[in-house]
Amino acid sequence: MYSNHSNQVLKVENLGKCYRIFKHPRDRLLQSLWKRNHPLYREFWALQNVSFELPRGCTMGIVGRNGSGKSTLLQLICGTLEPTTGTIERSGRIGALLELGSGFNPEFTGLENVFLNGALLGLKQEEIENKLDAILAFADIGTFIDQPVKTYSSGMAMRLAFAVQAHTDPELLVVDEALAVGDELFQRRCYAHLEKLKQHGTSILLVTHSCPQIVMHCDHALWLHSGQPRLQGDPRQVTVAYQRFSSDPNKALGNISDFAAEEQLDNENQDPSLKPLTTEVYPDQGVRIEVMTLLNQRNNKINILEGNQDIFLELHCYSETETPGLRVGFSIHRHDGLQITGQNIQIDDPEMLSAGSAWRVRFSIKNSFWSGTYLISAGIRPEGAGKSFLHRIVDGLAFRVIGSGNEMCIGACNLTKTPAEITIISKQV
Repeated sequence: MYSNHSNQVLKVENLGKCYRIFKHPRDRLLQSLWKRNHPLYREFWALQNVSFELPRGCTMGIVGRNGSGKSTLLQLICGTLEPTTGTIERSGRIGALLELGSGFNPEFTGLENVFLNGALLGLKQEEIENKLDAILAFADIGTFIDQPVKTYSSGMAMRLAFAVQAHTDPELLVVDEALAVGDELFQRRCYAHLEKLKQHGTSILLVTHSCPQIVMHCDHALWLHSGQPRLQGDPRQVTVAYQRFSSDPNKALGNISDFAAEEQLDNENQDPSLKPLTTEVYPDQGVRIEVMTLLNQRNNKINILEGNQDIFLELHCYSETETPGLRVGFSIHRHDGLQITGQNIQIDDPEMLSAGSAWRVRFSIKNSFWSGTYLISAGIRPEGAGKSFLHRIVDGLAFRVIGSGNEMCIGACNLTKTPAEITIISKQV
C-alpha cells in the first residue's frame, strides 16, 4: 500500500455488494410477504472483499475486464448504491464522472446545466459564477454553450461534464472511462488538469482500460476480476499482470509475491501463450509475406525481451508475379493503437522482383522499449508513395518487454543517452 496512511480521503474495508436475482417477478412479491426456509432468489455478488485506503493527493487506478465490478465499486463510493457488507469512510466533497452528462437536463442549454449541475454538486450560485469563465474555457464548446444539451455529441457533453466536476474543488474525484470519448488534445488537457488537482490535494480514482494511463498517472492500482480484488500495488506490476492474464487466463495471480514468482518464470525467451488476438491477414496481390519471425542476436525465436536486448524482425516473402519495385515495412504499436516505431525499405533487386522468387528482409530493432506488451504489423506496397498494400498483416506478432534496464527513464520507449552529462561551470572558492 501507500507509504503514507495519514490524512486519508477514502478508506474502504471488506466492501461487498450482493443482488437478489429472482426467476420470476412474482417471486419478489412472495419473498417480501412470507418468510421462507428456501428463498426464491439466488445471490449474485457484484463485488466482494474489497479493501484499500486512498490518502490525500494520490491517484488510484482501477483495471479489470467488463463486468469485473469496477463501476459498482465507484457507485458504492459515491453513495449511489448501498453496500451489502463492509464500510466506506469518506472525507470532504466527492466529484464523480460515472456517466456522461449525468445530472444534465437535455432540454436545458449547456449554460443552464452548468448552474444546475453545480447546484447538485453543492456549489452556491456565487461560487459557480466565480468559476464560470474557467469552466467555459476548459470545456471549449464555443457557441454550443447556449444550445440544448440534447444537440451535443457525446464528446461535447463529456467536455462540459468534466469541466464542471473538475472545477468544484473536490477532495475526491472519481472518473469512470469518461475521458475515452474525448479527442487526444482534450484528453491531454484533462490529465494535465488532474495533475494540478493532485498538487492541490485532490485524490483521484481513475477507471480506464488504458494500462499506459494507469502507469503514467497513478500512484497505486487495483485489479478487479469477477468482483474480487485480484492484485493491488505498484501500477506497473498490476497492469503487466493484468495484461498477462488477459492473454492467458490460466495465469492466475493473487498478490505481489505471486507476481514476482511469475516474473521469474517469464525470463524465458519464448511464451507460447503470447499471441495476438487481433491478427488480420489481407488478401495478397501477387506478392505476400509468408512468415513473420522475431529473433534475438543468437537467431533464436523470441517474444519475451529483457531490457536493452536488441532484436531482429525477419519477413519471408514470395513474389508470385513480376513487379517493377516494392516497398517493405513494419510498424510496432502498443495495445491501444499508438504507433511506437517502424521502418520502410525499397526493393529494387530484379531477382527478388521476378515471378516465382522467394526472398527475406531482416530488420534490426534497437530495444529501447519500456516494460509492456507490443504488437508488430508488416506490409508490402508497390513502388511509389501513397499506394495501397499488395499484402498486409496487421498484429502478426506480439512481444513483451520485461525489465526496462533503466528505472530512471519514463514513457513508451527510451530515446535518451544515459548517463546524462554533468559539467561544473564555475566553483566558488
